[in-house]
Amino acid sequence: MECSRNLINSRKNIIWNSLGSTMFGAASFIMLLLVSRVADVDTVGAFGIALTNAQLLYIIGVFGANNYQMTDYQKRFSFSDYYWVKILTCTLMALFCVPFIIFGSDIQKTSFTLCLTAFMLLNAVGELYQSLFFQNRRVDLSGKSLFFRTFFSIVAFTLVIVLSQSIVAALSALLFVNILCTWFWGVRRAKQFISPKRSFNKRQIMTLLSECFPLFISMFLMTFLLSAPKYGIEMLLDDTAQGYFNMIFMPAQVINLCSQFFFKPMLYRYATLLESSDIRGFRHLLSRQIALIGAVVITACLFAYTLGPLVLGWLYQSELQTLRMEMALLLLGGGVFALCQLCYYILVIMRCQKTILKLYLIAALVAVVLSLMLINWTGILGACLSFIFSHIVLLSGYALSIRKELRKTHRKGIVQ
Repeated sequence: MECSRNLINSRKNIIWNSLGSTMFGAASFIMLLLVSRVADVDTVGAFGIALTNAQLLYIIGVFGANNYQMTDYQKRFSFSDYYWVKILTCTLMALFCVPFIIFGSDIQKTSFTLCLTAFMLLNAVGELYQSLFFQNRRVDLSGKSLFFRTFFSIVAFTLVIVLSQSIVAALSALLFVNILCTWFWGVRRAKQFISPKRSFNKRQIMTLLSECFPLFISMFLMTFLLSAPKYGIEMLLDDTAQGYFNMIFMPAQVINLCSQFFFKPMLYRYATLLESSDIRGFRHLLSRQIALIGAVVITACLFAYTLGPLVLGWLYQSELQTLRMEMALLLLGGGVFALCQLCYYILVIMRCQKTILKLYLIAALVAVVLSLMLINWTGILGACLSFIFSHIVLLSGYALSIRKELRKTHRKGIVQ
């Protein structure tokens, strides 16, 4: 009976985590799609780079604390510690948005950046409660929170942009609905896991900030690595090229975010296998998930090369036939990025924050050099190639680091 109940709970966790990750992964794609329906390619480019700026600022809001909280199964830090850290980091996120507003040369880009940053700030707050549910092994509640918060926000955005043809009005509706959903599926549901009292423990908060700082820098560099081709296009090309690149780049992001529902429900399993020094079981689980992600990516690449331009061209109402190869390459890069994310979470569980930081510093440097060189030489194709090569460098470093840590765990298990 107990085994049957656990199986049902496991399936429920996987289903809701999958739905949440899929919905969140599709959100940017849907917004960009709707913007392309009411505006020209230049506006799509402006919206795309504003979304990129907001996603970079979002990393300040989460500060790596969400990933730390998700895997803090021993509850070394209290929810109050995570709560106050969130207050501090979201305040910093808002402050860092100010230069984009003051020094923005384009009013349209500035307004998009402001609205999208507010949206990402709300997502950072929502992450606090999603991570709490995940930490308490209620992955279903974490998935529900992410799914419904994103779903109803996107529905509001869709209705308003279709009726008003105004992107800013649609973003305003998105923000209003997101606030309501964050309270209903986050704050209200969290009461069963936490005390309403929010004690301020300065020492614990500072310790948590210092623990998460390497993760924050790593996540910031990860997002920069993901966005480096877009910034290269912003520097060397124009808004039209930016618009086309964002159109074909979105499926790659969806591949990465959707792949997370394959491995996020298994993070506790990874932690358990490492704790018991079951290296064989760990490698078997890792191999299975790599194979699964690889199969999905290969299928997606074949589809992108054959039917991608037709399907995306119809969705965006743009001519994308000449970008067939670029589309397939970006999906391949999205698959490599997804594997990088899997390795990232494993190293977080192993508490190898400094190793992650070193690897991202190297990969970010490679991304800057490759983006500037390749985009200058071959335009959008160069952006796609720099995206793939920089993540291959990162994945290679991750693989070597995990192998090294597994050897340490194996030796420790033999000694014990």
